[in-house]
Amino acid sequence: MLKNLSSQDVAWVLNQVGITFKRHGKEDVFEGWYDGKIRVVIVPRNKRSIPQGTLNSIWRQAGIKRDLAVRLWQNR
Repeated sequence: MLKNLSSQDVAWVLNQVGITFKRHGKEDVFEGWYDGKIRVVIVPRNKRSIPQGTLNSIWRQAGIKRDLAVRLWQNR
């Protein structure tokens, strides 16, 4: 299980599946094609540790299963 991922760590996982940085403001916005759909994902900016519920929401927005995110992060 992924815990204590920072905003940069989440951005790295999203980039691995083709969802790239688009723009920033209070939050960073990532956009890209994944699983046949355009995905728009909002990631909190400059966080050292993202809460588990927020991580689950990010993976859901991206269409990524949690086990895929874990495998990508462990095999980096």
